[in-house]
Amino acid sequence: MKSKFLLFTLFLIHWSFAQVETTINDSADIKPETTITYTQFELSVPLQGNKNRGEVFPDGSVNNSWFVPEGINSSFGYGIHLNKWLGWSAHTGIGMKLSEKLIVAPVFSNLRIMPKIGEETRVGIDVGIGRSFALGRGDLSGMYKRVKFNLEASDLQLFLEITSYGFQLHNTPQGSISVGFALLSF
Repeated sequence: MKSKFLLFTLFLIHWSFAQVETTINDSADIKPETTITYTQFELSVPLQGNKNRGEVFPDGSVNNSWFVPEGINSSFGYGIHLNKWLGWSAHTGIGMKLSEKLIVAPVFSNLRIMPKIGEETRVGIDVGIGRSFALGRGDLSGMYKRVKFNLEASDLQLFLEITSYGFQLHNTPQGSISVGFALLSF
């Protein structure tokens, strides 16, 4: 009797889950779901003035470069935005200055102002402030400041960035001027 009852119960459950309801809406009025959060990944190359500009190489060519690469920087941020125009995010990352043998880990807050100038093009500025920590240099840290000038097309951003790490190394204030790109996901 138990087996017949169990078989009957399974038969009922099977038929109750077999019903499918399909709704088709061809309306053009439905907007895609939008989110207010975004993520940002940046990769940049800090530059320094070429001290050997004008120098003649052994093959007879002349060193005409104004700037040379100084290292590599990377950061990741997560934040909120209003129509991609105004945003606020928290960032962290890592940066290297090869000439100083310096590795810095900044943790900062970032304000994004990016008005639209074309169909998919935006130009703007990011301002960041936080704390920077020199890795492998004891307790060397300082107030991190950053200004970034952006040109954005869709989810790709090209930028020029000026940073100050807020501490001195060998009696020289540390910072960098970088060029790079960022990938954004809204």
